[in-house]
Amino acid sequence: MSPPSPQVSPLLAGLLTICGCAAQPALKPVVASTPAPLPEPKVEKMREPLEVTPLELFFSGLRGVSKGRESVSVKNTDTAAVQIMDLRIVGRNPNTFRILDGPMLPAVLQPGTAFTFSVGFEPLSDAVPGVHHARVRIVRSQDDDGPPCDLSALVTRGKLPGDEPPLQQILEALGYAVDVGSPDLYLAKPGSPAADNRTGDERAGDEIAAPLFVRAKPGSVGNYLVARYTADEDSSFGYYVLENKKPVVTMVGATDKGPHQTLNPELKMDSQTSFDPGDATFGLYLKLGRRTLFSEDRLNPGPTKHVARIYPLRSRGRTLVQDAYVVAFDEDGDGDFQDHVFMLWNVKPAL
Repeated sequence: MSPPSPQVSPLLAGLLTICGCAAQPALKPVVASTPAPLPEPKVEKMREPLEVTPLELFFSGLRGVSKGRESVSVKNTDTAAVQIMDLRIVGRNPNTFRILDGPMLPAVLQPGTAFTFSVGFEPLSDAVPGVHHARVRIVRSQDDDGPPCDLSALVTRGKLPGDEPPLQQILEALGYAVDVGSPDLYLAKPGSPAADNRTGDERAGDEIAAPLFVRAKPGSVGNYLVARYTADEDSSFGYYVLENKKPVVTMVGATDKGPHQTLNPELKMDSQTSFDPGDATFGLYLKLGRRTLFSEDRLNPGPTKHVARIYPLRSRGRTLVQDAYVVAFDEDGDGDFQDHVFMLWNVKPAL
């Protein structure tokens, strides 16, 4: 049985009612429950006060010979001063690069101010040919670094055809992870069965059958010559459209003699890095001497028809870069497909 309720006299009940203090019914006992978990503390990303421009530098040249340099700017975009203790080159191949023209350190970088320095590309005479990586470390304190500047270089042994880098190394040095096919396909000796097959129309690696393009979106198409490893001669390039099944070419750029064994070769003064084909379907062409090569196999004279390989562009992590493609030409029939390497932006394969 439940215990009897306490009795309240009528007089006391009346007084409690008059004063507004009427007795309340007994409350139910409160049962303790598991407390709700506290929300995760918000981790606010600290704003990086230093702005480094550019964030990547690319070099190429002969080992023991090249002396190139590029400039880097470091700006304090914060409202407080930042102390810079040191600039160091670290990473896999630090001896390939050198800090030049740097400021006196340690130094205090006031808000809104900047300093510049240069990175020299100076591969040793016994440097291993291939892709070299490092980075500039901006030291603020013992345990605190600013944003790095990544360094990449393509070191070659010489300028003879046998010393030229393969296409895979060219794209790696530029920061891309495109699979261009088995190295055996490109490094086979002339006259071998592999060499006979490598200039055929079989696909290699990520290669797709896309000799013609259209714009992906309204606007210009980016067209960049990112590598040239050929004999020392003039070249010109651009795009073409078909009229009555015949190519009508429009020149976009040209190179002089000299920059013929390099990444990102210099172009002639009137060259462009983009063009607007409108809504037309187009292909790419390359002209060296009297010979003109086309991205469509059927337009190419001679026994070797497949002189251009097309690959979707992929970043270092193999992420597909939207509406971007590599077009790699083989102009002399040796199957290396790195004589002129172009990157196209804002395009998609024509159906």
